[in-house]
Amino acid sequence: MKPLLQFLASITVFILAVSATAAEKGILAGAAEQEITPPEGIEIHAARPNVGVRDPLFLRALLLQDPTGTSVAIITADIICSGFSAMDELRERVKQKTGVDEVWFNCSHAHSSRWLRATPPADNRWTEEMIWDEFYEHPLRENPQEAAWNQKVHRAAVEVVAEAKKRLRPATLHAGRAPVQVGFNRRITDANGWTSMGVNRDAPAVPWVNVLAASDPKTKLPFAVLFEHPAHPVTVPPGNNLVSADFPGTAVSRIRQQLGDDVIAMYGQGCCGNINSFPLRTSFADADAAGNKLGEAVLAAMEKSVPIDAKEITLRSKHIKLPTRPLPSPEVIAEWKKQNENHPARMRQLNKMSTALQQGTTPPPRRFDVYGVMLGDQWCLVGMSYETFAEYELWIDQHAPFAHKMVFALTNGGRAYIGTDEALAMGPNGGYEAACLPNWVGHETMSPHLGPPAVGSEKEIHRTFESLWKRP
Repeated sequence: MKPLLQFLASITVFILAVSATAAEKGILAGAAEQEITPPEGIEIHAARPNVGVRDPLFLRALLLQDPTGTSVAIITADIICSGFSAMDELRERVKQKTGVDEVWFNCSHAHSSRWLRATPPADNRWTEEMIWDEFYEHPLRENPQEAAWNQKVHRAAVEVVAEAKKRLRPATLHAGRAPVQVGFNRRITDANGWTSMGVNRDAPAVPWVNVLAASDPKTKLPFAVLFEHPAHPVTVPPGNNLVSADFPGTAVSRIRQQLGDDVIAMYGQGCCGNINSFPLRTSFADADAAGNKLGEAVLAAMEKSVPIDAKEITLRSKHIKLPTRPLPSPEVIAEWKKQNENHPARMRQLNKMSTALQQGTTPPPRRFDVYGVMLGDQWCLVGMSYETFAEYELWIDQHAPFAHKMVFALTNGGRAYIGTDEALAMGPNGGYEAACLPNWVGHETMSPHLGPPAVGSEKEIHRTFESLWKRP
């Protein structure tokens, strides 16, 4: 054989050998964390200036990468919520700075934490839509201390993913589930059809915790644990003015007590829109009890977990527009105006409705995003924006064609609730999460959408979920 042909043949053999070696490799994983506790004085949820820290807040990241280089960074944060503007900005920055393919940012929704906001726009715009998305009435630039903390969290998201990438190593993944319930459905409908908050032990709730653990193949010891269970973290008493991660923080501490402080334990919030932790707004002791209960269930799930040997990560996302409930008639709006002449904010909302009817336009739809991370047909993580009802998680568990499932809500933006069609069909009686006018207590009656989603949204969301795992 001529020298050139010999050289080409040897190169071909080398390439084939490398390809075979790469194909034999499995998933790489890395994890990291960074504290993001706000300084004393910065407002926490419900306009409370914090007077100190009961337990710190963290940003944590799990990075998964397959042999082809496909990667996803899953960030969990002890933050109550964040709008689309902040999330679009943060996720794009993390992708550009770290080179990962996809970034998820899940908020724990702890009510003794605070919101994450977007970087203020250069043109000083501050529209009603931005106020709704950002939650606050004031522009971020008006509070330098708040702006500095906000910038710190945006920076921490990049740093924690970059650190997780540095720590990438071969990993054995295990998925598991154990029974546990730290909360109950909070929607109670009385004999007159009126829905209010309480403890409804007979209504749907998710009675388990889902776990994905990454372990060292040689030592068999876990170095990262991602777990998910849906419930509003609202056990901590709201009048204490102390920063707290609520029961998810205690659950993380319990897991580390058993597995070691170097293990990155990450709580992901599930479909908690109609689920409150129990007991509601009582004490730190009750929050610790709920967290320890959840932590023990995570450890139990790990004990009976099974290996995930899929070697390929599939990433998918879908973005849809959910229609808003149709507007009332002009006559009804006119009557409501008479009843609310002394309420300027309500009058502005009613005038917007009148204008839309006069112009023949429909109420603005709302953006709804869904995401999927799939490991073959063995495991999937479905994520979605907003505070969605527990029924969505139960539906995914029943219909997704994977051996193991995990579900995140409050992911990558979206303020407010997405109820079921049954709840939305109740109209004004639909309770805080789903009611429409003339119930001004309904969460979205004052939103830029002019009301809650339309009946039929649930079916559209189900179809979008199915598109994540539909084979090309």
